Formats: sequence, C-alpha cells, structure tokens
Amino acid sequence: MDTSMLLHIPVAACETVTLVLFFKRFLEKKGKSNSPYIAAYAGYFIFNIALSILYPGILGVYSVLSCIVIPLALYKGTRTQRVFCGGLLTAYFFVSEILTMLALSLAFGLALSEFAENAFIFYAGAYTSKALSLFLAFIVSGGRKKTLSPVPFYYHLLLLFIIYICAGLSYFDVVLVNQSGNPATILHVLSETAVVVLSILVYFVFVKYQEYAERETYTAIVEQQLQQDESRFRLIDSQAVEVRGLKHDMVNHLTSIRLLSAKEDYEKLNEYLDEYMQKTAAVISQSITGTPSVDALLSDKIAVAGKDGIELEANTGSLPELTSSPVHLNIILGNALDNAIEACRKLPVGAVRRIVLDMEAEGGWLHLRVKNSSLPVRAPGGDLPVTDKEDGANHGLGLNIVKRLVERYGGAMHCGYENGEFELIARLRQTSAG
Repeated sequence: MDTSMLLHIPVAACETVTLVLFFKRFLEKKGKSNSPYIAAYAGYFIFNIALSILYPGILGVYSVLSCIVIPLALYKGTRTQRVFCGGLLTAYFFVSEILTMLALSLAFGLALSEFAENAFIFYAGAYTSKALSLFLAFIVSGGRKKTLSPVPFYYHLLLLFIIYICAGLSYFDVVLVNQSGNPATILHVLSETAVVVLSILVYFVFVKYQEYAERETYTAIVEQQLQQDESRFRLIDSQAVEVRGLKHDMVNHLTSIRLLSAKEDYEKLNEYLDEYMQKTAAVISQSITGTPSVDALLSDKIAVAGKDGIELEANTGSLPELTSSPVHLNIILGNALDNAIEACRKLPVGAVRRIVLDMEAEGGWLHLRVKNSSLPVRAPGGDLPVTDKEDGANHGLGLNIVKRLVERYGGAMHCGYENGEFELIARLRQTSAG
C-alpha cells in the first residue's frame, strides 16, 4: 500500500468522525435504519483517501460539498437548518486548518510555501488540523444531542454570515503571511486564535437566542391555551346558567308531561320530549370519551366547528387520563383540532369541510389521528407542515407543542397530505390514573 495513503487514513478517519459527531448532535435522522448512514460515511471515508492520492487539489472542494449534501440527503429539519449546519462545519474546518498552518509555521520557522516540501510538517499539520476541528465540533455540540430550534431562517443565515466573516479574516491572515514569504509571527497566531474563539463565541450567543426564542414560543402557547381555557370557562358558565334554568323549569316540564300522558296525546308528548331533549343536549356536554375534561373540550370544539359549517366527527372509546398531567391531553387535542378547524376555514366556499378524530387506548399507548379537509400543504419526511407565511417561527405553534408533548411522553408524531386531506397521527405512552 502506498505510504501517502497510509498517512492519509487517520486524516480521513478524523474528518469522517467529525461529520458523524456534528450532524448527529444537531440534526434528526430521516430514517430509522442505520444502513444508509453507515454506507454514506464509509463512502465519504474511502473517497476522501482516493482523492488525497489522485487529486489532492480538489480535496477541499469535496469536503465542502459533502458537508452540504450529506445533511440535505440524510437528515430532517428545514432546508435552512441543514445548510446552516453543513456551512458551520465547513467554516470550522477552514479556521482550524489556518490556525494549524500558522502555528506550525511559527514553531518550525518555515514559510507557508515550504510546507509542501516537508512531508513531516505537511502531515503533522493535517493531523493537527483535523484533530482541532473535531475538538471544535465537540465543544460546540457540548458532546450531546442539541437539535437546532425552529427559529426564523434569517437568524441561521445571519449566524452563518458572521461565521464566514471569521473564515474570511482567517483567509486574509494567511494571505498576508504567504505574501510576505516569511514564517508566521506570534501576532499572526494570536490573531487567528482570536478569530477561532470568536467563531465559537458567536455560536454560543446564537444558542442563547435559541433558548430565548423557545421560551417565547412556550409563552405564546401558554397564552393561547389560557385564551382557550377562558373561552371554555365562559361556555361552562353559560351552560351552568342554562342548567339552573332547566332545574327551575323542571316542575313545569314534568307537569306538562304528566298532563299530556294523562290525555294519552302521545304525538304531542313525543314532540314536547324531542324539543326538551334538544334543549338539554345543547346545554350539557356530550359524553364522548368518558373523561369529563376531555368531553368538555371536544364538545366545545364540535360547537366551534359547527358554527363554520365544519363537520367534526369524534370516534373514541373510554380513555384513561395521563397521570403526570391530565391537562396535556387537552392541550394536544385542543391544538390539533384548532389546526384542523383553521385549515377547513381556508377552503373555498362549497368545498367539503370535515374533520375526523380517532382516539384509541391500547397496550399502554394512546393512539390519536386527526384527519381534515385541507388545501395542499407540504410535510417533508412526515415532519411538521412547512408554512408559506413570512412569520414562520410563530406560525404553527400549536402543532409544534403537540409534537413536543407527544415526544415528552415517549411517543412520535407523523404528518402527511394526500387527496385533499391533511392527516396527523400520534402515539404517546398512556397509563391509567390511579
């Protein structure tokens, strides 16, 4: 085996591990099988070695393209998130290489143009550079899963722009050293170290913004839930007034029923009872699941949908409540149904407006499906629908919180659109209260 190939194997291995670590920490895999990922990274490793022997001049271009293509092809998330993640890694590769070159130039007193003539310096630089980029990837990711938050795309682009400014400063630094024909000075190394540190600090500033944006998202959702609760309490209060009215009129109703029964006027008696039952049904929540809090929510949503000419069908059995937080089930259902109702409202006049809710508890799991008429929407990879609204970060908060709560209970959610219908399927771990 060629010596240069042997020397490049650790370089390619370190770079491959960096890609795996970085993308695994920040992005979600598209599929459950590991085979495509193993094949992709093994192919990257082998092709990296081959290029280092045959066409070393395009190795940098190959790394940059791979950092963009791999996340786009194998991982989930918005396109901006995936491009941002790949672009961030290429920037860290670049500043790591420049810092290493300047440090070795200073340490061995060599001009940058002399590196290629010294195999030891060349490969020492390659090893050190890839080790440094792996270290930066580990520092930035914190060594654990840190999925990127769904913030507006322009914040990702802004951070990427700032990071690439840092990369530009690195390039300017190395050009100055190369043009001088002299070894790098301590000032060059310190300035490049400052650029590397700055590129890391910029990312952590962005992390703080993500945390702030996530808190804002939760605040907006809580406010939304409070508004829903206020509306529901007003409905309950009005129903309580009507129930008191029914109770007050009960004696009069019974007297009328008794008189009609004594006269054996059964036709009028049936008409009277039908009218009375309709009035009672409009006041009292329907018994849909057997869980009072859920029944109150579903009755409210059925009434809201009915006002807009939307048919809402709820198919459920007797359901247990979540022991940790019964309120969460109502939040999941409320936001899922609100999304379905909003989608039906957007349909043109005359279109079928229908929502079907299916719920079933089986084997310790709660299975939930909401299917509704809808205009075409995109849900890449079964993830949350992609909005065309400018305020993408604040749109669709309801489904975002549904997904978070479902995952909190060890479950999963899938979205899809087909034949004029949007479908949300979720499964979450369910235990009986008490």
